Amino acid sequence: MASRRKKTAYFNLPDRKRVIRIAVSLGVFASVLGFFAFIFLIHDMPDLDNLETKGRRASVIFESYDGKTIATYGDLFRRVVKVDKLPRYVGEAVIAIEDRRFYRHCGVDLGGLLRAMATNLISGRIVQGGSTLTQQLAKNLFLSPSRSIKRKVQEFVLAIWLERKFSKKQILSIYLNRVYFGAGAYGIDAAAYRFFGKTAEQLTLYEAAKLAGVLKSPTSYSPFHNSPRSDQRTSLVLSLMVEAKYISENEMKEALLEKNNSYRLSILMDENRYFTDWALEQIQGIVGVEDEDVIVRTTLDSRLQKNATYIIRKTLNEVGFKNGVHQMALAAMDKTGAVRAMVGGHTYGISQYNRALAQRSFGSAFKYFVFLTALEKGVDVNDHISDMPISIGNWSPKNYHYKSIGSVTVTEAFVKSINTCVIRLAQKVGMDAVIRKAEELGITSEIDRNYASALGASCVNLLEITACYGASMTDGVKVSPFGIISIKNQRGKMLYRAQQRQNRRVISPEGCRKMKLIMRELMERGTGRRARLPMVSYGKTGTSNDSRDASFIGFSPPLVTGVWAGNDDNTPMNQKMTGGVLPAAVWRDFMLSAFGYGDPVGEVRIETPSKKPDSAKIDVKRRKINKPMGRRRISALLKSEV
Repeated sequence: MASRRKKTAYFNLPDRKRVIRIAVSLGVFASVLGFFAFIFLIHDMPDLDNLETKGRRASVIFESYDGKTIATYGDLFRRVVKVDKLPRYVGEAVIAIEDRRFYRHCGVDLGGLLRAMATNLISGRIVQGGSTLTQQLAKNLFLSPSRSIKRKVQEFVLAIWLERKFSKKQILSIYLNRVYFGAGAYGIDAAAYRFFGKTAEQLTLYEAAKLAGVLKSPTSYSPFHNSPRSDQRTSLVLSLMVEAKYISENEMKEALLEKNNSYRLSILMDENRYFTDWALEQIQGIVGVEDEDVIVRTTLDSRLQKNATYIIRKTLNEVGFKNGVHQMALAAMDKTGAVRAMVGGHTYGISQYNRALAQRSFGSAFKYFVFLTALEKGVDVNDHISDMPISIGNWSPKNYHYKSIGSVTVTEAFVKSINTCVIRLAQKVGMDAVIRKAEELGITSEIDRNYASALGASCVNLLEITACYGASMTDGVKVSPFGIISIKNQRGKMLYRAQQRQNRRVISPEGCRKMKLIMRELMERGTGRRARLPMVSYGKTGTSNDSRDASFIGFSPPLVTGVWAGNDDNTPMNQKMTGGVLPAAVWRDFMLSAFGYGDPVGEVRIETPSKKPDSAKIDVKRRKINKPMGRRRISALLKSEV
């Protein structure tokens, strides 16, 4: 009996030592497991040395030919500023909206994180974040934007490390110099310049609040593209600053009065982006920019670029949209091939698609190559050619608003853009010869070897066909478009300088003389009458089938310019929107501004286009020419650096 009680007691009484041994073993195992898990999560932590270069891509700063900054790419820092040197409300605005407990936490705000989690659970969606400014800085400097447990653990560790290594003011300074404010601006000084055209030290309270409000979502709260939401966000920042006792109620009210000021946000760089995007693609083939910042001096004339953008927007607003024209493009270059203006669409912020480089049908503008080939092969401008209907197999090209009379001179065929005459010339010289001539002049796009291509059925891009017309301006020397004059690093070391190009002759002197003669006639009494200038000029209109594309390409030395109009979805425009109407008018206005007949005044923002084109009456009357300012040529064209 005693034995049974002893045995029962043995099984019922806990062996405390055994339990302790198991608990200790489990604790050690869990610690080791946790240690190795932690090591795994941070094993690929970034190098924490040289903080000033972390998270920073090489920046590319683009300048116009006369040294004005026209665009920036990469993590651009105009200047590194210290928070002590800025108005106190600049840092306070950021803290008020992004991290109220910034001065009270150690890099990770557990209380704020728990509150954010609770708010998100109640809302059923993510409406609040728990990251501190230090965590945001750690993520921006060292980590990828991916959301994962591993990245979050690394973010915590880095945030605590930053707090141990730097003071709060240093962390705030680094944050303000690194954070992205949108519109290509990295850092508070770049943002102040980008949005307000001033330095960070010159920011007002309202401007500081506006920039702080952008940080949550640079796209959603962009003052450029969403002004109402930006204003609402700015008001929120100011109210939070009052709540945090950074500013008084009266200071907030005074700051809000700035919202009604007449100043407008700077849009200096958006109009250049089509050009700089194109130039950016060329840089990598010239010099590597992986490790150092570079400054690129370009061929762009900022005045001409601004004028081109103004004219295109004004024309679309007044005439284009109501006649089914929703986009336009322009490319202009001088006799060396230096691109002086490039507009790839009416608003870069709405669409970054560059229509100056897009493959489109230029219709009758392609006839330039047919006539040029024929004239070089001995055809004279006064030779007669039949304008009667013609058929090739089942294909019978039609003439646009032209009635055959039997035969016309080559000049007349060009001036009136008679399709049947063009086909007969193409048959005479052969389409292979026409295509070969186009390629010699600079067409790189593939052209179908059929007679429809003689009428512009094949697609090319505006920049290259404009350069081809330029060869007639240079008396037969090929014009190769380029946009970069020089590249140097931030220390001033020259990495690249464009050399004077020795382009070969691609048009005979006699062929060039004849071509200019008939192009001049087209301007005087043909389809290019609307584009006439008070100085000698040459050009050709182009309209594709069903008015899906319209263009005008021409030159007046030393500038050759091409203009295209149409729709991205290839839908037809109003049938009256031919190359001799809108493109010719834009070409003329742009060339007049280039030769000093007055610059367009003011700023034009694009109006919301109607979705369905109507057949409203077209009113594109010739604009009055301002008194010329000495008929001066553009300084960029006469004082080219290349």
